[in-house]
Amino acid sequence: MDLKRQAEQQLQRADFNKYELPDITGISLPNAGPQAKARAFLRAAGNPYLFRVGDIGVHVAFSGETGDTLQDRMCRLLSKSI
Repeated sequence: MDLKRQAEQQLQRADFNKYELPDITGISLPNAGPQAKARAFLRAAGNPYLFRVGDIGVHVAFSGETGDTLQDRMCRLLSKSI
């Protein structure tokens, strides 16, 4: 099962608890290229489509209109914001 579908199914469970999601608040990303940062993020978040930042649950979804993959978007985000 792919991670996107897994995240969607987890959200639909009646017993869903955002506090069971990995909290990425304190992760440290390497001072390296976007791919190294993406790998560190994935190790911390587990499922890049569903994780937590403190008390906030984060569900990542894309419209798919651009044809970008999650890896494309994560690399772009991490290279710009960190």
